[in-house]
Amino acid sequence: MPRNPAYSSKYQYRGFTLIELLAVVVIISISISFVVVNISSGSHEELAEEEILRLQQILRFAHEQSVVRAEEYGVRFYETGYRFMRFDEENDNWANLNKDKLLRSRTLPEPLELNLYIEQTPVEILQSQDDDPEPKKTTEESDLSSAASNLGAASQDEVEKIKPQVFLLSSSELTPQFEIHIRIPGSEIDEHLEGLPQGEYKRVKTDEY
Repeated sequence: MPRNPAYSSKYQYRGFTLIELLAVVVIISISISFVVVNISSGSHEELAEEEILRLQQILRFAHEQSVVRAEEYGVRFYETGYRFMRFDEENDNWANLNKDKLLRSRTLPEPLELNLYIEQTPVEILQSQDDDPEPKKTTEESDLSSAASNLGAASQDEVEKIKPQVFLLSSSELTPQFEIHIRIPGSEIDEHLEGLPQGEYKRVKTDEY
């Protein structure tokens, strides 16, 4: 007996797209990784190793999200942690991803410290996110603009914008090439992670240096 076409279409199942399946796989894998790195005996050596592994997995996840969503992501590093950002085309600025449970701002446990190298050159970074300048308008302090202001002309203000130091591109590439050290000052504990232009995040063991 032939089926009623209306009945068949009503209960027809819609399959998942490849992008949806990819996103689910990435979320599951990153969640499992977090469970693994959270198991610790508490030594400083293991603490540094766990944090570099955590950063490696989060960077991979963030970059996957950038590709899947076709959006540009970035990372801003501090001596005591890091945070992820997304480029907002509508407002032409970089917005925090704090509402994302996996990509929220993170602070390293004491006494760990983070050092950033861009193309093998050390970069001076702020101690924490609290040290970032508040977005505010600044006026040009030149004699010409002051004179124009006195004449009633409006001065052109520029908004101070906070940007990432590293960009995770939706093309699956990253720029610039960078290296992260998570270490304890005054000790030999120093874990390394490299970010390569093709979008790979490679942990480097100390004995490879």
